[in-house]
Amino acid sequence: MYFFIFFVALKTENIMIKHLSAITILCALAATSMAQDTAKTTAEQKWSYKMSGFIDPQFHMDTREVVSAREEQMLFYPAPKLYDADSNDINAQPSNNMLAITARIGLKINAPDVLNAKIFGYLEGDFTGSTNDGINMLRLRHAYINMRWKKSDLLLGQYWHPMVAHEVMPGTRPLNMGVPFHPYSRYVQARYTQYFGKFELSEIACFQLDNKATGPEGGNTAYLRNSCVPELNAQLCYRSENVLLGAMVNYVLLQPRTFTTDTSDRKHKTDTKIGSTSISVFGKINVDEISVRLQGIYGDNLFEQGLIGGYIESELKSNNKYKYSNLGTTTIWVDLGRTKGVCRPGIFAGYGLNNNFGDEVADKEKVFGRGFDIDYLWRVQPRVGFYPTDYLNFFAEIEYTNVRYGKKVVENGNYHYKSDYNVDNYRFMLAAVFNF
Repeated sequence: MYFFIFFVALKTENIMIKHLSAITILCALAATSMAQDTAKTTAEQKWSYKMSGFIDPQFHMDTREVVSAREEQMLFYPAPKLYDADSNDINAQPSNNMLAITARIGLKINAPDVLNAKIFGYLEGDFTGSTNDGINMLRLRHAYINMRWKKSDLLLGQYWHPMVAHEVMPGTRPLNMGVPFHPYSRYVQARYTQYFGKFELSEIACFQLDNKATGPEGGNTAYLRNSCVPELNAQLCYRSENVLLGAMVNYVLLQPRTFTTDTSDRKHKTDTKIGSTSISVFGKINVDEISVRLQGIYGDNLFEQGLIGGYIESELKSNNKYKYSNLGTTTIWVDLGRTKGVCRPGIFAGYGLNNNFGDEVADKEKVFGRGFDIDYLWRVQPRVGFYPTDYLNFFAEIEYTNVRYGKKVVENGNYHYKSDYNVDNYRFMLAAVFNF
């Protein structure tokens, strides 16, 4: 297998000045490229710059409080019931908001061939911020170099995590893009792809940044870094004119702690790790103006991908060590939509199952992740897009999500969740998109 390690360091000081500088540089490069078009020599024309992006204000309204991020624009699922002293459900509270933080700007730079490879670089950002506190701040989405030979391809930099299967993403418009049924994350990575006729074999080594693993210190890239093994993925795809089919396996190794502390507050070095494996199959079929996309996932500890799941940490009092066990999920989703024409209807449907719901957990054990009290959840999301021009589009969507929550039951010092009740949420979304 071929793995290339690429490290990217992002400085955060003087953040406002750097955001302004980044936008200025992108605009200056695009303006320079247009001004020089008529003056280039034949050799110089191998260099080219293309700016792209969009502005997309979105209005949304929820019928219930939701588990979410980014001012609730990244919706996961409706919040559980929370009763007050009068037996009223506090979370049965509707709300609405309008945001434009997903506005995006990108720059593609094509360069002369290097080492017999076609080469280009791509840089893209938006204003959702890398954390909730960073909303409206320019954040890095993609930043990579791509080298293409006749039968192979090498990508180095920040790009979609391979579990996303970017060519098979749902056609929905909101920021969550099918979360928590469809993965949604970007990692710094080295991705090598070999082409064999209609088949493609890809091997990827990934490193975390924005989408951090969770653990004893909260969200932190150190759990992956301290394992000294990047997240690894291998996938095989078949591609024809109208069909794309693929399968992949993903492996992540975390080391949640570097030391433990005993009852006398003495530290003890530890290197205990937890490995998690996930598999996925995916596909896309285009028939005339209709596209059908689908994906199934079975895996452990998929918290960083926006799905439910994680892991349990158990302390062994006798030797100040810890052991770990995975909590997994199974998801399947399908998206059907029209890809051409002025009116483009579509629908997304997803189902997710907590593979470890009801498992017994010691009361003193720590659970890291998302949705452990969820038995299952599902979503139906119809949409319609109106495309009067290529550069101005309008969208309307209704996102209905239903969750089956469990009730915590304690027995003999241990606990487990027992399936208890359902809650649901309707999200109504309207958006206008100006593409450039």
